[in-house]
Amino acid sequence: PPPTPASSHTAQLARMSQPPPFNLLSRRQAVLEASLVAARALLTPADGQEVGIWLLTAVNHWNLEQERLIVLSANALYRVKFNFLQQRVEKSTRLRLADFESITLGRVRYASQSIAEGLQTLSRGAPLARSGVRITLRGEEVNKWDRWNPRSQKMGERRLIFTSHEGGEGLALIEPLESVDDFQSALQRTLAGIEGLEVVPIVSDIVLDSVLGIPALVYNENRLGENRTRGSIAF
Repeated sequence: PPPTPASSHTAQLARMSQPPPFNLLSRRQAVLEASLVAARALLTPADGQEVGIWLLTAVNHWNLEQERLIVLSANALYRVKFNFLQQRVEKSTRLRLADFESITLGRVRYASQSIAEGLQTLSRGAPLARSGVRITLRGEEVNKWDRWNPRSQKMGERRLIFTSHEGGEGLALIEPLESVDDFQSALQRTLAGIEGLEVVPIVSDIVLDSVLGIPALVYNENRLGENRTRGSIAF
C-alpha cells in the first residue's frame, strides 16, 4: 500500500542528521514528531480527510519570516504557530478552501532597486529570491491602516505567503516536509477536486512590499522567527 502522510514523514525524520549549527528545535526528531501530532489534532470531521502537513516559512505583511506548521485537508487549511520549546500550539488559524480566490507561484523577492533589496545584497552578497506560493482569499480589500499596522490580523487572514523552511546554510531540506513545492502541488490538486471552485494558478514573481526593510532584515538574518538553542539556553 502507498505510504500515508504520517509514515512518509516518520521515514524522513529517521534520516535526520544531528542538530545543525543554528540548533533549530524543529530539527530535533522527538520535538518535531510531537509538533506534527499536535497539529493533526486540530483537524475536525468537518475538515475532511487529511491531505498532508508541512513545516514552512511564512512571510507576514511586514516581511518577517516565521516557521509555521501547515495542515491541509480536503476542506480546510490550518496555519499553526507551534512553540517548539514548550511543545504546544500557541495559535492556529483555520481557512476554508472554498474561500480561496487565487494562488500565485513564483520567486519571492523584494522590489528591484528597493532599499530592502540593497540591504539584503550587502548582507548576503546578492539579492535573495526563493520559490514560494502566495494565497489570496476572498473578502474586502485590506485598507492602508491594516497594511501598515504590524499588529493587524487582517492581512494574515486575506493573504498568505509561504516558502520552504531551511535548516541552515549547506543543510538539505527535509523532503517533503519542508518543501513549498510539495505543498503547492498538493494544494493545487486539492483545490481542483472541490466542486464549483475554480482557482487557476498564476505564475509570477511574488514581490514583497517594503518600506526600509531594516527591521525585517535584522529579524530574518538572526532567525528570530524560529525556536532555537544557543549553548544551554533555548529561546
